[in-house]
Amino acid sequence: ETPTSGDVEHHSPTKQRTSKIMMAPLLPSRRPSQSKAAKCLFLAAACVLAIVVFTRTSSSSNLQHAPLAGVRAPAAQMRMSRSINLRTNARKSDKWMQNLGEGVAALGLAGSMAMGTPALASEFDVLDAPKPTNGYIMDDTPCLQKGSEKKMNEDLSFLEVGKGYKLNVITTRKLEDSPDADTLGQRMLDKWSSSDKANSGVLVLVGKNSEVALVGGDKFLAALGEDTAGSIAQETVGYFASEGRPNQGVSEGVNRIRAVLSGEADPGPPVIKSQNKERTYKTKDEVEASKGASIQVVGALLLIAFVVPMLQYAGYVQKE
Repeated sequence: ETPTSGDVEHHSPTKQRTSKIMMAPLLPSRRPSQSKAAKCLFLAAACVLAIVVFTRTSSSSNLQHAPLAGVRAPAAQMRMSRSINLRTNARKSDKWMQNLGEGVAALGLAGSMAMGTPALASEFDVLDAPKPTNGYIMDDTPCLQKGSEKKMNEDLSFLEVGKGYKLNVITTRKLEDSPDADTLGQRMLDKWSSSDKANSGVLVLVGKNSEVALVGGDKFLAALGEDTAGSIAQETVGYFASEGRPNQGVSEGVNRIRAVLSGEADPGPPVIKSQNKERTYKTKDEVEASKGASIQVVGALLLIAFVVPMLQYAGYVQKE
């Protein structure tokens, strides 16, 4: 099928060979992006519709209770009409407020439909972005602190200007179009760094399941090392993200990448302290052994309780 004008092209020509860690095949699925003009038009139409509904409801209510001109009713009907009008006038303000509430509710519903919900646009915001939203970082989750973003942007700027390597960082709440984080990273590498893909890389963190991917061009991964790249993705960023500290994981992961690509020593992954927890329960063998010992003790006590009195009685009888 021929793609429409609203479709967003996520792939660029890939003449240069790129390598990555655990690369998954790209999916051809697309989601048409909503332009700001379409959203504004839809919202304006919803506003007009809500106002029209409210106006028609109010006018119909007024016409329903208005007296008919030029018609002379009998005295009994006039008295009945006056009593009905008195009861109706007492409820006019409540009816007006009800109509106003209905109009506001319709306007809010239409606005939410036009703007969309944030949860449904998490990954697509990243795919539609022409460049990172904050320097080298696009925190769509969001999970990064402002101070951390500023420090990482300074390090990544030095890395690109001083060493010739470019790294972009992406965080997203969950994946909806890409099958895994590697695929999303490769797609954004092709889109954001098509001119110098060999020296560029993308670090991706998916907040829902703490999935991490670090993809890059040939020169980028060769300078970083595949083992080091895997350690940064899994043992640093992935470890802290699974512990509920994604900001620390991304910050230390970027610091490791900057150090290695700058020729410095790799700080390495965090030291994980192993906690040896003592058992607070008994094994099956221990339970069976304790049962046997308990039976023996109870049997011995019962034997003593019966035998000793009988021996005492026998000795007493012999004396007599």
